[in-house]
Amino acid sequence: MTDVVRVIRQSQGSEDSISLQQQRESTRELSDSLGAESLHTIDLDNHSGFSLFTKNEDEKRLDAHPDIQSMIDGLRAGQWDYLIAHDDTRLARDEYYSVIQHAALVGDCDLRFVKDVPNDRLTFRIQRIVEAEAKVKEIEKSRSAVEHRQEQGYYHGGTPFGLQFDSNGEYLVRDGDEWPDVERVFELREGDGWSYRDIADEIDAVSKSGVGKIVTDNRELYLDRMPSDHPAVSAAE
Repeated sequence: MTDVVRVIRQSQGSEDSISLQQQRESTRELSDSLGAESLHTIDLDNHSGFSLFTKNEDEKRLDAHPDIQSMIDGLRAGQWDYLIAHDDTRLARDEYYSVIQHAALVGDCDLRFVKDVPNDRLTFRIQRIVEAEAKVKEIEKSRSAVEHRQEQGYYHGGTPFGLQFDSNGEYLVRDGDEWPDVERVFELREGDGWSYRDIADEIDAVSKSGVGKIVTDNRELYLDRMPSDHPAVSAAE
């Protein structure tokens, strides 16, 4: 029986052309080609590829993820015949890769990748050091951009229903198409006391959970942009 474990991970930085779906498909094909009878998936979604070798203890790290910790234990115990990924950087982007390699070696597990990696150890190490440094700089650049937006008071994050970014991409303004539904939600909830479910049934564009996000989670964002004569504004005052 051939047992395979695969790791799927997308980088935290802004530049990563290998989509999660692409990785799922490519590793599935590789698993099939290896004659896998069982396939265990460790899907980290969007997660750092750096460990304590690179990051501080209080930062989000690859080696601190419980699924990775369990994988290391499983590799050492000989739980799988193959560990696969789209490429080696999906496993780790710093020296933690050697920890994974060692665990696989102890458990007699082969590493296989969809994308070829350098066979020469020196070439491999130099290439990974360069890539890791580039990724760190990319993440730091993204972090600096976020901090700059926050310092300037610009909104950062996904746009809530009924709102959109202004033409400069800095502040939230009302979305002409969706905003009327936001006002209607507040009218039914604040004025008439309707339940979330009844409001969702009344307004097709908003789900029950969406009503909660409007009247509770993002309440201040909406009230700050609501007409002064709206019942929800006077109630808040």
